[in-house]
Amino acid sequence: MNKKLAELQKLRGVGEVLSARLVDAGYDTFAKVAAAGEEGLKKIPGINPRMVSSIIEQAGQLAGEAQTTRTQKVEALKRSAAVLKEQVQGIALRVRDAFPQEAAGKVGRKTEKEILKVIGSLEKVEGKLDSRVKRAGKGLAKAEKRLAALSDAGLADIGKGLKKARKSLKRVLA
Repeated sequence: MNKKLAELQKLRGVGEVLSARLVDAGYDTFAKVAAAGEEGLKKIPGINPRMVSSIIEQAGQLAGEAQTTRTQKVEALKRSAAVLKEQVQGIALRVRDAFPQEAAGKVGRKTEKEILKVIGSLEKVEGKLDSRVKRAGKGLAKAEKRLAALSDAGLADIGKGLKKARKSLKRVLA
């Protein structure tokens, strides 16, 4: 709740007391303050009637900026997920080329299954990007770090690294 109060205090003319009253009235975001309109805000005790239109205008601008930055973050995460898919596909090709005999064995089959699971997890994460921006960012960054460490690893280590990367992605879905 303190975060919401501090956020509303970015509006010129809104201090600690008024921000608490706005939150109590249900106007806890810039978008809600802007949507309340003059009539809605004038009902808040202690608000300066001359500042109402200015507060609404500021809230509208800040709400638009917040929406734009969220959209930009989602687009960046989508690009990151696409890069990770390409990395996993590159790992699959490298496994096939560098370890042809071992890839046919038990460890190779496990690694192949893990590659498919990672790609499936990436696709699920892409579906959740709009609703879990922050968590998705952390999960994708961790998975990217895990996959980068697999550049010169052996087949068994690649399988383990893929599993760790997939677990990082599963946390986004939890």
